[in-house]
Amino acid sequence: MTDPATPVTPAQAGTQDDRPDFEALRAKRNAAAAGMIAAAAIEMGGDPSTATSTFDPNACYCACPSGPCEHDFQGWREFEDGYGGGGGEAVCTRCGMGAINHGLRTAP
Repeated sequence: MTDPATPVTPAQAGTQDDRPDFEALRAKRNAAAAGMIAAAAIEMGGDPSTATSTFDPNACYCACPSGPCEHDFQGWREFEDGYGGGGGEAVCTRCGMGAINHGLRTAP
């Protein structure tokens, strides 16, 4: 098993034993997010047990560029510009994140 802090490229992710434990990484990320949501609720004078957010605990684990990436950009989405063509982008087949958004979010 590889170190979870080491990025794994698709070429390196040959077998299940070579891949990071994405379930464990997601669980750790989700616990941290729940703590931040609760802390924000308390800071704003709310009840942490009723706080809501747009955070998706089922989304792919990413943490690029310093960690493993679970996205699979094999999908495609067309953009509509109102003039008959607006281009498109690759999208993750697991969570629907666009490759452009991913690139902007993880850029150095």
